[in-house]
Amino acid sequence: MVKKQCCCPITGIVIGVIVVVISLIVEFVIVPYVFKENLELNNSSMQYNNWYRPEVPISMQWYIFNLTNADDVVNHGAKPSFVQLGPYTYREYRWKTYLKWDSDKGTVRYKNLRWWVFEPNKSTGSEDDLIWSINLPLVTVAESLRYESLLIQEGFALFAKLNSEGLYRKYTMKELIWGYHDPMMTAAMSLLPDMFYTDFVGVYAGKNYTDDGVWTVSTGEKDITTVGQTVAYNGTKYLNFWSSQYANMVNGTDGTVGKPGITKDEQFYMFVPDLCRSLYGVYSEEEKTSEGITLYRFSPDANEMKNATGNPDNAGFCTPPGNCLLGDGMMNLTVCQMLDHFNIPVMASLPHFLYADPRYLEKVEGLHPVESEHKTDIALEPRTGIVMRVAKRLQINMYLRAVEYIDFMKDAPEMVFPVAWLNESAVIDGQNQDVFLSLMQLMNVANILCYVMYACGGLSMIGCSAYLTCYCVKTKSSGTGEREPLLGSQKSGGSLSVPVKEQSEEET
Repeated sequence: MVKKQCCCPITGIVIGVIVVVISLIVEFVIVPYVFKENLELNNSSMQYNNWYRPEVPISMQWYIFNLTNADDVVNHGAKPSFVQLGPYTYREYRWKTYLKWDSDKGTVRYKNLRWWVFEPNKSTGSEDDLIWSINLPLVTVAESLRYESLLIQEGFALFAKLNSEGLYRKYTMKELIWGYHDPMMTAAMSLLPDMFYTDFVGVYAGKNYTDDGVWTVSTGEKDITTVGQTVAYNGTKYLNFWSSQYANMVNGTDGTVGKPGITKDEQFYMFVPDLCRSLYGVYSEEEKTSEGITLYRFSPDANEMKNATGNPDNAGFCTPPGNCLLGDGMMNLTVCQMLDHFNIPVMASLPHFLYADPRYLEKVEGLHPVESEHKTDIALEPRTGIVMRVAKRLQINMYLRAVEYIDFMKDAPEMVFPVAWLNESAVIDGQNQDVFLSLMQLMNVANILCYVMYACGGLSMIGCSAYLTCYCVKTKSSGTGEREPLLGSQKSGGSLSVPVKEQSEEET
């Protein structure tokens, strides 16, 4: 009987061990496998469709700075005054094309085809709105010829006088952003076809229905924490625009995929082809959605926006090398933006010169930086790294200064001239959020089940072990007590048979 009483707790311990082992397998093998399979970039994962051909609506909103006092600026040296127009809203489409998978390396190579369609119902104004702004091709060519021979400069000055509309000109919104055929460039093409091969000019001229280069990214197959991370861009890990290895590094994702398991102490890196560089954001705050999903928000680091004096790492972005005269908050893109054979003097900043040196804001009127409206902001679910909301904001400016050999540019003020800014944004829609919530609920149920199984298995082992220690082992080793003779009699039969034998002898 005691043997059976001791076997039961032993069985309970074995069952407890099995339950705990199953819990460990579920938590550390099955759950990570399901987690990885849904976040990996493959055609059966939850994340794949929104990566391959995003179903989440992506918007690009353009805000244009309309120069309201061009005559006073030209004739009286007045401070340029601007009125912001817009938003002019476009639906953005992105399709991955020419996919080449390399399972040995755990990477995929592709081109990211992009195009935009105007949405008048979501816009304030039309593409035909008239806007006064800076003469983009004139400033570009004039600045590029600054250090050429006097003969070339005088020749271009005469040519510009005959064919150009002046330092400032009127555009339609569509012309300024998406491009127009400039008369000066058209004439230049006919005279100097080796130097001028296009007359189509605009902030985003030629970019609609095109790709932004060849990306090679990690699929997460080898290490899920690297999913979406750029391994190479146009076949290389380093660019060749800047003067330091740090500045030329290609880091991060395209901003639509985050690192699973990201913490508040980590940086969120993005590679931005339009800026010819990588950028990073730092944790700013935590928030919860209406569905109770915890999100981490990442925004630009103030240190990253400093010039080379405030942040020596940024010295590599100075152009030409060693020329670090720009103030905080300004990125010189001249070396990587071209019009024909001419470098465009483009300066990028956050909208309304947010976080920039005050001297840029002092040169203009009508710009008012507001952090909540003008900073880049990315909100992601930290466990999966899935980006739930993104707003990438960027302002396009032209660097302007006096050009002595051109009459109508001799008195031009030295300034960063604001042209337009854009807000590229997306918020996960209901359908995709439901898919995400289903995965999270599955993971949460699995984790809760593991904890319950841990508790049951642990309690079973502890309880049964205590019973064995306090009852079976102690009783068996004592050698005394009421139950011991009974055990002995059952094993040998001596104590019960002897009285019977003695009784039979007396009777004989």
